[in-house]
Amino acid sequence: MLKKCLRLRKKEDFERVFRFGKPLFFSEIACRCLAGDPGVRLGFSFSKKHLPLAVDRNRLRRVLSEAFFQLKEEWPKGGDIVFFTVRKPEKIDMETARQIMKSLFQSLKKAK
Repeated sequence: MLKKCLRLRKKEDFERVFRFGKPLFFSEIACRCLAGDPGVRLGFSFSKKHLPLAVDRNRLRRVLSEAFFQLKEEWPKGGDIVFFTVRKPEKIDMETARQIMKSLFQSLKKAK
């Protein structure tokens, strides 16, 4: 589980990121990124429409969180990131999650 300082927890934070954040799409998973505070905070918003079982939503959240921490040296300087599903994802393993995170970090570096 993510530490509290690394999580988006308030509804207002999610709404702010969805309203003003830059969208990035990776096959079935997408994210919105909003530059801000010096620390990085993650949020997850997976639809019951795409992942009806809580087990699947939690597993996807854990896999993406673990991939994020494995690439700690490549983290962006700061901001909020919210991951969400665009359509029903196929089996997402750790390697796929790492590729998503690498392409996310590369696009964030290009944007700055």
